[in-house]
Amino acid sequence: MKKKRKLDDYDLINSKAIRNHCRKIKYEFNTEELAVLVYRNNKMDILEKISKYQDLIDNYPDMEVIERINCKHYDSIKVMLKNEIERNKKTYEDFLRKDENSVYTWDEYNRTTKEYSRSYEIINNLKRTYEETYKSVKDYINEFDDTISFIITKKFFGEKERLIRAHYNVIDKTPKLVKIYDKEDDFLDIDNIFVYMPTPFKKGDILISENPSRCNYGDNGDIFVLDYLATWRENIKEYLKRGNSDSSDMVGYGYYLYDDKAEFTYDNKWDYDSFEYYEGKIEGNNRILKAISSYLKGKIDFELLIHAYDLFKIESINKAMPDFYTEEGLKKAGFSDADIKKINGEGEI
Repeated sequence: MKKKRKLDDYDLINSKAIRNHCRKIKYEFNTEELAVLVYRNNKMDILEKISKYQDLIDNYPDMEVIERINCKHYDSIKVMLKNEIERNKKTYEDFLRKDENSVYTWDEYNRTTKEYSRSYEIINNLKRTYEETYKSVKDYINEFDDTISFIITKKFFGEKERLIRAHYNVIDKTPKLVKIYDKEDDFLDIDNIFVYMPTPFKKGDILISENPSRCNYGDNGDIFVLDYLATWRENIKEYLKRGNSDSSDMVGYGYYLYDDKAEFTYDNKWDYDSFEYYEGKIEGNNRILKAISSYLKGKIDFELLIHAYDLFKIESINKAMPDFYTEEGLKKAGFSDADIKKINGEGEI
């Protein structure tokens, strides 16, 4: 029987590619960086995170937390961690507690629509207790197996209205409560620290963003061609010591297809610590990304890139022809037999 590998601190990193790279080069993280990695982890539930925070307090060196944009100064990282432990425990306790003047609801982010629930669905999901709400979500996940992540919200009514939002990621159909916030404390110091990690990625690599907690709104650009990473900045570690960056700067920039069309755009991609090498097939419109990748890596010239893009875009337009026309009608409209095969998905350019 194969012996199970003992987990180490590199396992806190969301990205397998970055995790393996840091382990290979034996990169050392300080206590603050490890604390942020725990907070950002997409698979540990909050009880596991609390346990690791306590381990950092008990067994790792103490250090100062410098003042940054959106993060105040701490003489001791262990004070920050104790505060985070207490916040999680109290908020979780309040979240589960039965209150007469409160209701729960949930909304999901799924693979099919790549959108969160609509308002009427959220209203339909209203329940009086956490137990009812959680069972409703679990039954839904087991039936459809389409949910990437979901949020359960507890709404308190009374003199002071409150909201508690619990963020779950679904891993192998099992919900993991990865973050929980009271409405008044959802802007946390530990959430705003930029943590540097060496990465194996190069310009022109085809990557995929795999962060179920940060879904892409309005685009289908999970797969993208990397052009630049924030961590490539010259003297990045010295720059970060000035406190001029926060976690919103942990981005990469690159090219991706917009809305499943043969049209690409250039923009930032959030949370570089969730980037992975794309290992799927490069087919359909994604061949445009392959051409961009080869150009950025210097494997093809600009002329070939443009010609390839033109050809792939034309093919995409042909395939976009509605399927309710008859072959006879298409021929009368001027389409050749070869064109009709392409429209019917029977041929490739």
